[in-house]
Amino acid sequence: MKSFNGGKSVANWLLRISLIAILCVLYLNVVTTWNFRNLSFVIAVLALIFGALNMAGAMFSNNGLTVISGLIIFLLSLYKLIISFNGMLNSSFALQLIPLSLGFYFFAYGND
Repeated sequence: MKSFNGGKSVANWLLRISLIAILCVLYLNVVTTWNFRNLSFVIAVLALIFGALNMAGAMFSNNGLTVISGLIIFLLSLYKLIISFNGMLNSSFALQLIPLSLGFYFFAYGND
């Protein structure tokens, strides 16, 4: 059976929306603390900013912006994944895999 090629752009937009949604779920409560000296706050702000830039890269057909924002989201999520790993697979570990995977996808494929 052949794949549905017309659905690729819809799938990419759904992935972008999912990325923004999971970043908001993970980091929005941290950003509301306004604690600039806390590393978690800085990571949360950067993740939300680059999530928005990923969406902007798609809206303005700027492939470079999408790739760079995907790379930054991937790296921030990788850092959070390494820091939160305590030798056990738990929900915190699994939740960090989602933005990690989506960030790597947009880093690898951009707006294609």
